[in-house]
Amino acid sequence: MRRSSRSSSGLALAELNITPLLDLVFVLLIIFMITTPLMEQQLPVDLPKASTSIATSLPDPKSILTLTLAKDGSTLLGSEKIRLDQLTSLLTQRKARDPQLVVSLRADSSLPYETVFRALEAVRSAGARLDLANFPDTHK
Repeated sequence: MRRSSRSSSGLALAELNITPLLDLVFVLLIIFMITTPLMEQQLPVDLPKASTSIATSLPDPKSILTLTLAKDGSTLLGSEKIRLDQLTSLLTQRKARDPQLVVSLRADSSLPYETVFRALEAVRSAGARLDLANFPDTHK
């Protein structure tokens, strides 16, 4: 009795198994979903602890601009490194393009008050809404 098989008759396999490829794509998607938020925080900042948590309505994520003030004096507006004296003009330009602009301030807790005040003053003079980033106090 003769066995019939596709490989012996010279026919090529017409179907391609893409399951391993899909597994790889999903793993890469999960990796990017996890690492993307971590890449937004480019400067290490020790945020102050908050004793209370206030629920606010969240604005459109496209309207949120992160302002980071690091312990070493570095300042980032979004992902762009700037000087603190440029902040008012840059925020005024952004506010003109996006009237719903919200500035999320991430300031290191050890910064002098004057540095934080200058940043707050720049946000206020540009007319943008302000959000102060902090960590909730979990020791209650």
